[in-house]
Amino acid sequence: MQAWCPRSSGLILLLLLAAPALAQEPAPGDCPEQDATACGRRHFEAGTRAFEQGDFAAAIRAFQLAQSERPHPVIRFNLGLSFARLGQPSAAIEQLKLVQLDPRADSELRARAEREQRSATQALSRVTFRLSDPTRESVELDGAPVQLVEQSELSIDPGNHHVRVISGSSVVLDQDLELAPGERVELRVGERSRRIDVVVVPDPVRPEPVPKTAAPAPRPAAPRPAARAKLSPAWVYAGAGASVALAGLTLWSGLDTNSALSDYERDLGKLDQAEADERVRDGHARELRTNLLLGGTILCGVGTAVAAVWFVDWGEQSQTRVGISPGAVSVSGSF
Repeated sequence: MQAWCPRSSGLILLLLLAAPALAQEPAPGDCPEQDATACGRRHFEAGTRAFEQGDFAAAIRAFQLAQSERPHPVIRFNLGLSFARLGQPSAAIEQLKLVQLDPRADSELRARAEREQRSATQALSRVTFRLSDPTRESVELDGAPVQLVEQSELSIDPGNHHVRVISGSSVVLDQDLELAPGERVELRVGERSRRIDVVVVPDPVRPEPVPKTAAPAPRPAAPRPAARAKLSPAWVYAGAGASVALAGLTLWSGLDTNSALSDYERDLGKLDQAEADERVRDGHARELRTNLLLGGTILCGVGTAVAAVWFVDWGEQSQTRVGISPGAVSVSGSF
């Protein structure tokens, strides 16, 4: 037994069985070694190199030569992959079906061929023909006649195609079609009108990635819930500074209100009614100011405490600076 060791990380590696009954004579000039096993190995390695480089047409030619020298289901599987990547899903389906029917293919290779076949089937474009008189009208696709019955659907490779519908001796439809993978197009041909309706245009089918090893692909990790964004501790320091500032203003306002009340009581005997009323209104305004400042101080303090407990990430490395001057308290940091 001889092991094939191509440099491909995307294709299945093949073990050639040196069975003389399976050997075939190489084509002249294609294989100077004149040995089916050596020729098959050389073509297979050329196919894997071309596949890795994205030259799928060259990969197809090389795998076909390898298959002719030493037939094997793994070579046919790689040939089917190359057809699929080249945008020829119908040829890929044909090769992948043969892989599943080959008794030499193991269960894992058959399962992979089945998955790739489903992917290639989804990549086929589909054209539905609705003919007004199928007995008189005939259809040609890319110059070849197509046998259809009324409202028949035709599965074809995506790409550019040319469709003609002929009724008797007249061409009633002569249309170029550019079909995307998985696209469905409906062609309606009537006696007095002809039109093309696009029924469904799904997103292009993404083929399954080429298997790298014989091991099953790992399951993708379950998505983690997004972490809740948290605030910098600098916000707490800023809130605490604002609370202190409001508390200072509240204290000043309370002292000012109390001083005004003392002045009012001292001067009450000297004031007329108008001046007394004015002093009372001013005192009420000062009381209201003090109450508002007290409420703001309480709200700011409570809000700062809630933020510190629930919304601040204390593990974050932040730079915060607090400055105190005779007239103000300043807080700066990274937010």
